[in-house]
Amino acid sequence: MNIDQKLDLLKKIQKVDAPPFMLTRIRQHLESSEQQLAPTTWKVALGSGLLLVAALNVSIFFIRSSNSNTAEIQEIVTTMDMSNQNDFYNE
Repeated sequence: MNIDQKLDLLKKIQKVDAPPFMLTRIRQHLESSEQQLAPTTWKVALGSGLLLVAALNVSIFFIRSSNSNTAEIQEIVTTMDMSNQNDFYNE
């Protein structure tokens, strides 16, 4: 079966009529359904979990920033003959 025969099959498709009042039944069903809210315990658990994660991130940030050992880092950089500049080219 070549492509022209397959395309000719598409011409045989006919429009199908929907059952009467189908759209009104669908709208009525959507309007009658209630919005379901999450339980209060879930909201509290999610809020406290997010607060805990945020507190951990902030505490780790301050611990890391206060423990910067620049002398040790500089010693390692000079020992390994590395550059501590972000230049791409040596001029």
